[in-house]
Amino acid sequence: MLKKIVSFSTLLLVLTTLTVLAFERSSRLHALNELDVEKNKAILLRTNKCRGCYLAHAKLSGADLAYADLRMANLVGTTFIRATLYGADLSGAKIAGANFSGAQWIDGSICQTGSIGRCIKPVQ
Repeated sequence: MLKKIVSFSTLLLVLTTLTVLAFERSSRLHALNELDVEKNKAILLRTNKCRGCYLAHAKLSGADLAYADLRMANLVGTTFIRATLYGADLSGAKIAGANFSGAQWIDGSICQTGSIGRCIKPVQ
């Protein structure tokens, strides 16, 4: 009986330790991703290029990104409200959840309010 209690206690200790380590790693990765977003955002705004970069949940409302190179970028959840994307290259970019409301789209049209994950163009 004592062996079972010791074994259970040991197992519980191991599982608790693994959970704590996983949480710490997750927290560190989240912090690193936030730093990467700010670094990549600064690079994009300075050079108009951020090919393949991580910009998830970045705040780019009102930014002039005309002719920007955003190929293969992670733009999941990024805010582009009233930004200019005319001529930008978004090929292969992940745009799920990105907010394009009021943004000037790559073809020059203005995206309607509620353009989430895609540009909803005005009905003509």
